[in-house]
Amino acid sequence: MNVKKLLIIISLLASSLVALPALSADLECTLNVKSGGHVYGNGTSHCGGLDFSFGSSTSGKWEITNITKSIDYVNWINGCSSGLSCSVTVRAYSSNLAKVYIHYTDGSIEYLSGSMSYETGY
Repeated sequence: MNVKKLLIIISLLASSLVALPALSADLECTLNVKSGGHVYGNGTSHCGGLDFSFGSSTSGKWEITNITKSIDYVNWINGCSSGLSCSVTVRAYSSNLAKVYIHYTDGSIEYLSGSMSYETGY
């Protein structure tokens, strides 16, 4: 193989890598704590909170946002059962995990994950 053919192959490979579609969806959590409590990370993929209600659980929400491509289907492993969002119960002192594969109509697949945690009372 001569140098010219090798350079053409390398440039074709490099240009095909640049043309790959960008995956950019986000998995966001929203945690609700009782009055007087504190939440950190709402709107990110990892959020948590603390309150002094001495309850055993609180509510939260998982949502896939910032979708820039057409979706074929969504496959939740943990978190929701279907769709782009759902409400969840977050038990005190245990993580509520979310794992999801997004299958796009162009054949690409994106994996997102996140966690919510909740503490209450002392």
